[in-house]
Amino acid sequence: MIKYITILIAISGLSLALYAVSTEGQQQQIVPPPAAPPSINPFAQGIAAAGTIEAASRNITVAATESGVVTEVYKAVGQTVQAGEPLFKLDTRVLESELMRARAAEGVALARLEALKAQPRAEELPQWEAAVARAKARLSDAVDLLADTQRAASNQAVSPSETERRKYAVQIATAELDQAKGQLMLVKAGAWAPDLKVAQSQLDQARAEIASIQLRLDRLTVRAPITGTVLKRNIEPGQYASSSAAAASTQAPFMLGDLSTLRVRARVDEEDAPLLIDNARGTARIRGVAGESLDLQWLWVEPLAQPKAELTGSTIERVDTRVIEVLFTIKTTPKARLFPGQVVDVFIESNRDRGGSPRN
Repeated sequence: MIKYITILIAISGLSLALYAVSTEGQQQQIVPPPAAPPSINPFAQGIAAAGTIEAASRNITVAATESGVVTEVYKAVGQTVQAGEPLFKLDTRVLESELMRARAAEGVALARLEALKAQPRAEELPQWEAAVARAKARLSDAVDLLADTQRAASNQAVSPSETERRKYAVQIATAELDQAKGQLMLVKAGAWAPDLKVAQSQLDQARAEIASIQLRLDRLTVRAPITGTVLKRNIEPGQYASSSAAAASTQAPFMLGDLSTLRVRARVDEEDAPLLIDNARGTARIRGVAGESLDLQWLWVEPLAQPKAELTGSTIERVDTRVIEVLFTIKTTPKARLFPGQVVDVFIESNRDRGGSPRN
């Protein structure tokens, strides 16, 4: 009896399994609706390309002029700045100490120049005039002694050698008088012109050093190169800002852009480059649930094919290709808010459908 019951259970289970397998394929699969409607090329044979929204000025990265610690940050994300307005400031203490030394050196150089220009001192003239008077008196005395000696020599009262010594004394007194007169003229002439030039050059050098340090101090306050909007800020007070090219390209302290006019940079694959025509019509579709199409106006094409660098994340996107960049300006006022860096689908009229009209 148990044997028959076991066989009956096995047959029942097999029947249920066959029924489940046969009805599985008949069940209707529930397909979820698409997250966003697909983009459709409005041109019959138009070019499809990936595009990026950018500011009219492009996205400008503002780097630190010198490496150093940030002491002040003046602007926040979203603020509008004018060209020349300060964005952030680096530590200036080292340069300020150098500026103090340079100003002290300027004071020394200026004092030296003024001292040379003030020559001769009024207090120095009387002593040199007195020296000339003494030299004249000594010469007169030497001349008188020589005359007395010569008269005595005519009477053979003195030896010839004594007369010679008196002559030498007159010559020495004459030389001393000439020396005193020359020294007096030198003092009255004041500073030597080449000495004044050297002193003036030293003063100019000190002032140039001050100007150089002040320029470096001004460079430590990084200013906005354009009038625009702060798109991104990657720096805070106390952080270290590097002036290296690598840091400027990957983590620049500020990113600015002129949002008064937005542009679309379309990257056309090189395979579609022969289809490009100047002043072609174009449309861009904003990705997302509330996708919106924007009319584009041709600006220019950049005549340089370059490796594809910016990827959209699509699974069918090729990366082993080169692209030609085409610039458009957005003609229509978008309903949705647009952001620089946002990816859009771009469709461009080709030379195949020139003269045709976009299809809806």
